[in-house]
Amino acid sequence: MLIRVFKPFIFLALVIVLVGTACLNTGGDTPEPKPAVNLPDEPPVQEIPAEPQADDSGAVNNIDDVEGAVFQIIGTGTVNTVEEGVIYNHEWGGTGFFIDSSGIAVTNNHVVAGAAVLKAYVSGESAPRAITVLGTSECADLAIVKVQGGDFPFLAWYDGPIKTGLDVYAAGFPLVEPEYNLTKGIVSKVNAKGQTAWASLDYIIGHDAKINGGNSGGPLVTEDGKVIGINYSNRADLDQQFAIPGELAIPIIEELQLGQDVASLGMYGVAVVFGPNQEYPGIWAQSVTTGSTIDKAGIQPGDIIYEVEGIQVATDGTMGEYCDIVRGHSASDPLKVAVYRYGSDEILEGSLNDGPLAVTYTDVLGNTATGDSGGQDSSGSTGQNATGISTEFDGDITQEGWEMVLFDLYNSKAEGSMQQKTGRMTISVGSTSTEVYAFNNNLTASDVILKTTTTKVSGPNRMNASLVCRATEKGWYEFAITYGGFVQVWKWDANAGDNGYFYMLADRGSTAIKVQTGGVNTLEAHCIGTQLTFFVNGVKVADVTDRDFTEGLVGVGVYAFDIKGPVVDFENFYAEVQ
Repeated sequence: MLIRVFKPFIFLALVIVLVGTACLNTGGDTPEPKPAVNLPDEPPVQEIPAEPQADDSGAVNNIDDVEGAVFQIIGTGTVNTVEEGVIYNHEWGGTGFFIDSSGIAVTNNHVVAGAAVLKAYVSGESAPRAITVLGTSECADLAIVKVQGGDFPFLAWYDGPIKTGLDVYAAGFPLVEPEYNLTKGIVSKVNAKGQTAWASLDYIIGHDAKINGGNSGGPLVTEDGKVIGINYSNRADLDQQFAIPGELAIPIIEELQLGQDVASLGMYGVAVVFGPNQEYPGIWAQSVTTGSTIDKAGIQPGDIIYEVEGIQVATDGTMGEYCDIVRGHSASDPLKVAVYRYGSDEILEGSLNDGPLAVTYTDVLGNTATGDSGGQDSSGSTGQNATGISTEFDGDITQEGWEMVLFDLYNSKAEGSMQQKTGRMTISVGSTSTEVYAFNNNLTASDVILKTTTTKVSGPNRMNASLVCRATEKGWYEFAITYGGFVQVWKWDANAGDNGYFYMLADRGSTAIKVQTGGVNTLEAHCIGTQLTFFVNGVKVADVTDRDFTEGLVGVGVYAFDIKGPVVDFENFYAEVQ
């Protein structure tokens, strides 16, 4: 009896740390604690309003009047989230607060980045006001906006010592609801870690005044209405909330008020880890601001920036490395970058501020390919004259050497079938957690190119179809597509553990797969020496090395995870010995 042990599948094999922004997407929260994000800060200046006033000269001076200086922000645009993929006409909510009666206000970068439309709902008004973004700092997660109109109540900055136990209030509009919300708590940490997955700051303030999605960009104030920080994230699982300290924010805000971006290339980025073995860190562009440096380079929402100036970024799961580089350059400096585009399995390279990036047709595993598909011509594998197997399944499949092997993966009764139909071999899985293989006993090969065309007849996404090479009782290699959109390369080792073990050599998402029922996919596997290369519909999707198995049978397989009933047609099978 054989046991297949599975590692959890994560979209794009992304690894994300539990730290969440407090901006709320109406179609699903902004990555709440997922990737590891970091917040950088900028140089100092002093106070905030362009025309400083004495502390209480016109500024709010009590907690009751804070409401009039705080407003709701609703943004609409295109985003590509780690969890949900591309969402068009997406709407999200955040909070802002006035720091000047003319309508100058503070919020978070992730509230405004990538928005095609921004609206401000000011206290006591039902109609929204227009918002203009004056400047952003994606590394400090700060933005300065101008709300249409004037004569607004505004908040002043707290200039006293910040100590643990200080009473504080979080003001804002959580959960994208129109009603103003105020929660009370105390400062719990004055020097919490500021390196996170979407910003990079020297330190942040921890507190327990409850915030939720939609509170992003709202003020954390004292009882007399003075701002000690800007709320930007929480960890709901630990009941911890975090704010950007005013003393770090003020110098950045003063530059932003002048229309100068600070440590910002024009996106809302999140640090992630991706790749077959979660070995490739990078910055996921969740949204991109039109006309920004990132946008002009051709970087799109969902692209992953994994190298800047030859340095691999986000290696610690935060924005720290990326922001250190960005802060060390001016906004107009050329910055050499490498970008992975998940949707097309492409690598783009070039320099920011130097025109659009160029597609180099190198896949995510670092293997340079040629031509549009990234694959190679394998037309020779279909010829009758080649040494190997060439069948359209028109004859008796048993006489052609095909034999079915059932794997009982989780101690259940394995059921399945291998049948010949007109011009195809059909494999059906009749029990849960069962693998049905069809091996061809007429060919034992070492270096071989395999090719088949498959059609998903029935079954949900939790199933796969595969090619197999070098199969013996000791083990084999398996190249699989799942109908959930993943490509995988497995190694079955019968001698691993008590019942054998399936090792995952590669696991990644690919849009090359036609996942729908009736979808036809051409699979091609190259087992050459220690190199194992996988193509799906002409696109190279995986390239790994392993040296454990050198020779064996070839075949195909269908696997059902926790369901029964999958049916896959194999319309042909070619094996060319190299």
